[in-house]
Amino acid sequence: MGPLEKIRPRARGLVSSRVAGARVEVDLQPPPEDLSPFVERLWVGRWDLPAEAPHTTRLLADPCLHVVLSWGDAPKPPTRLVGIWTQLWVNRLEGRGVVRGLKLKAGAAGALLGDAARLTDRVAPVRDFFADAPSRSGLTDRPEDDAEALKRLTTWLRRHLSPRPDTAAGMEACVRVRAEGEILRVDQLAAALGRTERSVQRLFRSQVGASPKFVIRRHRLQEAALRLERGEASSLTELAHDLGYADQAHFARDWKAATSTSATTFARDVHR
Repeated sequence: MGPLEKIRPRARGLVSSRVAGARVEVDLQPPPEDLSPFVERLWVGRWDLPAEAPHTTRLLADPCLHVVLSWGDAPKPPTRLVGIWTQLWVNRLEGRGVVRGLKLKAGAAGALLGDAARLTDRVAPVRDFFADAPSRSGLTDRPEDDAEALKRLTTWLRRHLSPRPDTAAGMEACVRVRAEGEILRVDQLAAALGRTERSVQRLFRSQVGASPKFVIRRHRLQEAALRLERGEASSLTELAHDLGYADQAHFARDWKAATSTSATTFARDVHR
């Protein structure tokens, strides 16, 4: 593994300013080939911040489950599962620390948990769900330990990943929501999948951990964040129309409910 590249977290899901995002080092890596059907990426986050300058990350997170090994952030379980987060993800980083993790693909959480809803909006020690946990023994914050930490995570995942009959269907449904912008309602998604709305609701609960309505809305708001950050929206009215909202007011309500701020404020702050 090469040295960490200082990058700003990508705009999909970003609700943080350019200045703040630039203060954390992030390394994203592809998963091993045998895990690639279920794992989106491996990742490492590293920070060393002055006491007077903590960093707060705010994200509209993807509907995905993470398995994490951490060093330095003592208040949290050092080996933990981070479930699908339907609220605004707010994480305060202080002092010095390293987090190594893997991110499952949207719809693959059920392959690890059986019922993904067991962990919705929860951060829990791995041992709350499994008899064993990825080992932190001997790991420090050193970059040379990153490869070993990620190897332990993937080795652990291979032992516990158990795809269900609905796993592939759950992942396909999430891919279609992200890729097909014309899917704006659950009935449209059900028709595209050849399922009833009730079966789609059950599928998302067990394999994703969130409702299909939430996932559709989350991707629309992530797309809005991306366009606002890139400066691609000439107006909020145009943006709302492009994303399939009936009007700007409807978009504004969804954005404010998800982020606790206005789209106008975000568009201003993200370019500071």
